[in-house]
Amino acid sequence: MIITFLFSSGRQIFGQEKVAISTGFGLPEALNIGIRYQILDQTKIGLSIGWWENEISLSGDYYYHCSGSSKFSDIHPWYGRIGLNCIPNWWTNSYLRIGRDLNLSKYFGISIDAGLMYNFIYRKHGLRPLISTYGGSLFYRF
Repeated sequence: MIITFLFSSGRQIFGQEKVAISTGFGLPEALNIGIRYQILDQTKIGLSIGWWENEISLSGDYYYHCSGSSKFSDIHPWYGRIGLNCIPNWWTNSYLRIGRDLNLSKYFGISIDAGLMYNFIYRKHGLRPLISTYGGSLFYRF
């Protein structure tokens, strides 16, 4: 669905740091690979797929960059991130995080963030409804 949106939006997908690919680790995304697309001046959407102990994790995110500056990018390095994650047959949750992009060059960087997630089916597995969440990733901008 996101790929269809990107191609039908009438915008050029590559160029001007609009697209970034990433790999990282986090809770609940597990070991993951993903793609982020800049939709407005300081906002991005992202999709990732992860894996941990024979479980697949699917995540969708919305990033709002709101503070700071970087000599390698026009996008503010500090961001808020809201997302939805699903691990089939295990859990579905939503999370809210605060993070920072550490731009190492015009193309490479590191993202780190932390926050809280709400597990929608916590009663089924005897979990708490609110759980701390965190993540880190390496990214490459086109």
